[in-house]
Amino acid sequence: MLVKSAKTSYARSLIEASLDPLVTISADGKIMDVNSATEKVTGVPRKELIGSDFSNYFTDPQKARDGYRLAFSQGKVTDYPLAICHVSGKITEVLYNASVYRDEDDNIAGIFAAARDITALNKAQRELEAAILHMQLVREMTDLLQSCQKMDEAYPIMKAAFVRLFPESSGGLYMLDAAGNSLVLEDSWGDTRLEAVFNPDECWGMRRGRIHIARCGNSINPSCGHVCSESVPYLCIPLLAHTRGLGLIYIEPRFADPNGDDIERTLSIAEAAADSARLALANLTLREELHELSIRDPLTGLFNRRFLEEVLDREILRMGRSNKMLAVAMIDIDHFKVFNDNYGHDAGDEVLTKTGQLMNGFREGSDIVCRYGGEEFVVVTSEVDPDKILRRLERLRMEVEHLHVKFGNQQLPELSVSIGVAIFPDHGSNRTELLNRADQALYVAKEAGRNRLIVAG
Repeated sequence: MLVKSAKTSYARSLIEASLDPLVTISADGKIMDVNSATEKVTGVPRKELIGSDFSNYFTDPQKARDGYRLAFSQGKVTDYPLAICHVSGKITEVLYNASVYRDEDDNIAGIFAAARDITALNKAQRELEAAILHMQLVREMTDLLQSCQKMDEAYPIMKAAFVRLFPESSGGLYMLDAAGNSLVLEDSWGDTRLEAVFNPDECWGMRRGRIHIARCGNSINPSCGHVCSESVPYLCIPLLAHTRGLGLIYIEPRFADPNGDDIERTLSIAEAAADSARLALANLTLREELHELSIRDPLTGLFNRRFLEEVLDREILRMGRSNKMLAVAMIDIDHFKVFNDNYGHDAGDEVLTKTGQLMNGFREGSDIVCRYGGEEFVVVTSEVDPDKILRRLERLRMEVEHLHVKFGNQQLPELSVSIGVAIFPDHGSNRTELLNRADQALYVAKEAGRNRLIVAG
């Protein structure tokens, strides 16, 4: 009897020495003994555990029953996944290793089962898999942004990426206007209320030049003036390239734990996505600026001859397919050489600038106004009635007559223009034919005394 008591004490000591939950189970699935680690993971005292059904303490009782039955039939099981449910509702993911043990007569007396807590391991695995998916998504967004040819193509790509990176979030994408004085909402998602336009100084993220997180955990960061929500945590992610402001990404993420590691992960994802977006947008901005320089006349700001030749071919094809008309007007400033000879080239440049501004104001709809070269301009109008465009061009000619140009303190002489017009398809079927016919009509207007409009033919 003393020997048996010593063996029992020794067995209990072995069981209690383990930090992992250990349990012995009878053939009918009843718990025969447990250690304190099992009490801790279930929240149930040892007295209540002993004699109860082993499967009662798992999120999937049937799977637990299948597990100990498998151990009895095979003699053991290895790395059998289960999830223990604490009385408080906390779930602990475990892997069970179990094997049968025998009595002194070599009969199976029960199962000895040991559980290894893998909650942290599984969490780390899920976080790693999520991080890999986030990296893949950021890389996919980067590739798509680098293939964009204009800003408008980039906005929906960025929106789609941030919606997937921050599920159930709300937010918006802002871009700085041309003057750099306002952030303008270009796209948004979720159900939050966003300011359509606001001053960059209202945003702490833009002021500081780094991600600003507010209303989250123990943060003392102040709220931005542009934020409409009163208590929702949010991030302002400035898009800066070489200290130059491009825009801002505003996000209201859904934190699982606003005081834990979830914040750090969110910031890490936001930083990686923002780095990719700001670089792609900076390249796209530079590309647009270079393209704009290549198609604009630097003096007047109007489109140049290169742009005209590209667009006119496309417009002619479009009008041909839709069976509509198009007008090409060649406009020349009369006696322009006199301005240069009598008042200098700077005065001549002022005349060209003011005339260009007047013509730019003449535009309607999809009209194209270009400086063709020297003192010549070209206006292209599509989908119009010929009589209407001729009346508009005649009104433009008369407005030039009333244009007053000053150079320094000197009032320059009155201006006038001669205009030659060709109509598609009546006067030509392609760019070369239309420009030639408009130029011929302009020559006729010059020969007829200038300051008049002549239609080809």
